[in-house]
Amino acid sequence: MSSKPREVYPPIHVIPCSEKSECPFFELRTYDEAGSLCLAYCRITERYLTRSFVKKCISQKDACPYKQTTGFQ
Repeated sequence: MSSKPREVYPPIHVIPCSEKSECPFFELRTYDEAGSLCLAYCRITERYLTRSFVKKCISQKDACPYKQTTGFQ
């Protein structure tokens, strides 16, 4: 996997910083200076998650296909 995350496309990547997931590989990174907009970053795939995937990551953290295919527990 690459050591540098892919570029961000704000319309599909930027989310409110209030979004939280219990997945240990989910990370919020601040996008704006005010700290109200964030990016969700997956440490397994080393990429930013789209808004639609963030919803799945929050509601179905135990069913994560990336986590299962890489053997992370």
